[in-house]
Amino acid sequence: MAKPKQKQRKLPVPLPSTNPVDLFLLAGLPHPLHSRIEEFLQSIAGTHAKVIAAPSPSYDGPLYRERTLQTLLTAGAQFAIRRLKNRSEDQAARPRRIVLFYVPAEDDERLLRAFDFFVFPIPLRDLSTFDDYGNQRRHQRVACETAIRKGIEVHTRDLVEILQRRIESRKSHEPLLLPPANFHLDDRRLEQPFCELTRGVRGWTNALPEAGSPQMFNHEMLPDFLMGHDERQRIFRDSRNVVFPCARPTEYHAMQEIDPAAEVRALRELLRTIYRFGISLPQGFHHDAQFEYGRHFNQTRFDCSRQGQISVTASHVDIYPNDYVRQGR
Repeated sequence: MAKPKQKQRKLPVPLPSTNPVDLFLLAGLPHPLHSRIEEFLQSIAGTHAKVIAAPSPSYDGPLYRERTLQTLLTAGAQFAIRRLKNRSEDQAARPRRIVLFYVPAEDDERLLRAFDFFVFPIPLRDLSTFDDYGNQRRHQRVACETAIRKGIEVHTRDLVEILQRRIESRKSHEPLLLPPANFHLDDRRLEQPFCELTRGVRGWTNALPEAGSPQMFNHEMLPDFLMGHDERQRIFRDSRNVVFPCARPTEYHAMQEIDPAAEVRALRELLRTIYRFGISLPQGFHHDAQFEYGRHFNQTRFDCSRQGQISVTASHVDIYPNDYVRQGR
């Protein structure tokens, strides 16, 4: 008589974490102090946060070598992409927010350009000042901890309490969502005011007065977008008279999967697409740029992040936050 089979006890399979987190990137501190301040920031940010620090040189001068930028960008992007793959279809991008703490330096423009407009930068200005012995305070642990606490206050006040609500609204009357290279002002593109925002030259309240006020549009004016005869929306129009309504969620297009091991350029482009000023956007979010009254583009020029300057003859174009331009019919 055969012995009854013994039941094998199966251990539960751990599910991937999908809790919303903040991602804090830390740049400009010397080795090994950067690791200690990374641990300090992690301790005050809490369990629903991830801190990644990359060391800068010990000497007080240029701090942001190419290797430092690539290390920080790659580590941050790989973490975000792994979290993104672990989310369900109805969840927003993970992490929810990306913040860059950095020490101002003579070459910090390289750092800020590398991280474009997909992070919320917070300069730790006190750490770039010098003590009585001629050394920057970024070498002092107590000064670093004090600067980090101040940075957390800025994170809460400006990012969480002001910007998050605006970016997550995904409304056509929010200028901070507009594509920076393709929204034309009278004498420049929106990129320049965006740079002034991230460099602290201008504040976040009334951030973009040169973009003008959004105009009210109805079905007659935008027949291919406002389908209901009574539907009306406030939408921005640029100096070329191109109108920039935010696409509806049902019109978002699936994005190509990105391998966390992909090259830095591909990782950076993904983050430029799904984050704006440190706040996550749904995958596929874009603007349906078009002329009024159903008029088609006729060799109208746009700046595509993949193809460079292109001429478009179509009813509309989809423009993503990273200024990738996808032609409509």
